Amino acid sequence: MAIFGRKTPPIQVGDRFMKANDQTRKVWEVSRLWTAVDGVPHARLVNQHETLMVSVGTLNDQEFFVVVPVMRNEP
Repeated sequence: MAIFGRKTPPIQVGDRFMKANDQTRKVWEVSRLWTAVDGVPHARLVNQHETLMVSVGTLNDQEFFVVVPVMRNEP
């Protein structure tokens, strides 16, 4: 998805997000990615014993979710 001509990095399993304006500051982690039968990419987010399913477009929209930085081990 491009916003103002900038491409957003692809979402990957393990990426973390918080709901925008969420006072509880729960961190949700992407546990699965898939494309629905209508062609819309979706992500499953988990937080302890809770699960959310949202479109990847919604995850990329800062009005709904904000990225929580993840430290990745790179070779």
